[in-house]
Amino acid sequence: MKKGTILGGSLLLGEKLVQAGEPSSGPREKPASPASAGKPRELTVAGFQMLVSESDIGANERAIHRAIDQAAGVKADFLLTPEGSLSGYNADFDRVTVADTIERVAQHAKESGVGLLLGTCYKKEEEGFVGPDPTPRRLECCYNQVRVYAPDGEYLGFHAKILLTSPIRIPGTGEMRAYVIGTLRTFAWDGICFGALICNDLWATPGATVMSNPYLAWRLKEMGAQVIFHAVNTAGTPLLYRPYTESNQSLWAGALSIPIVSVNAANLDGAPTNCRSGVWGPDGQRKCEAKDSGEQFYSYKLPLG
Repeated sequence: MKKGTILGGSLLLGEKLVQAGEPSSGPREKPASPASAGKPRELTVAGFQMLVSESDIGANERAIHRAIDQAAGVKADFLLTPEGSLSGYNADFDRVTVADTIERVAQHAKESGVGLLLGTCYKKEEEGFVGPDPTPRRLECCYNQVRVYAPDGEYLGFHAKILLTSPIRIPGTGEMRAYVIGTLRTFAWDGICFGALICNDLWATPGATVMSNPYLAWRLKEMGAQVIFHAVNTAGTPLLYRPYTESNQSLWAGALSIPIVSVNAANLDGAPTNCRSGVWGPDGQRKCEAKDSGEQFYSYKLPLG
């Protein structure tokens, strides 16, 4: 087990901020299949806009199982769920319960032949130091993740949220205190390179961000990503933010010539979400859009260059 220091919500290992338990040198590459080499590619993607419970993990699990069945029905290569969709979007959950639930959901996806990008918070026990005390301790570290599974069930790793939110009037609180920061990486499957971002990672919301904007979408493109999956949970956020969130998705997709596959959590009161779920094409235009309230499933055949 690696030793590290907890700095606010970040884990310091070897003088660098890294994801504990994940390689910092990049993804393990998987070669393209002979059948697809040299041919135009088409990736069938699916998104599940869901009502995310903050306390009922069982209800979240049942909803995700339904989405996996729907994704299998349209022969989706990958299904994306919202930020915190399994655990609830919070750090107050039982580590073992969530870990066991993830195993069941991942097994269902494997048996269905569906790749899964699962938005969930996740806790790990790690050895580290707190403050000036030189004595190492066993610490329960919480990550806000998208966990990535290939259609054959292989676990490809996770992206942990990097641009953690914090009210500008109380910097260092909120997500910056609750979660360990991640590092940027890409994933490879069947010759396709893709990345994942979580909510604020893409748009650095004014008033909710005190960290410098690292322009993560651009960095993923520079790392070779052909698609960006964007897991969002803005449930309860005023509709006022819709022009900002959606213009960021559109402008980044168009500026980088990269499609962005996005899914949000639905508002529990049935109100329209402030960032509609769907797919933005590399021209910055929306190619697929889910209804903006309630549970919604969508799928789209995404052409790749």
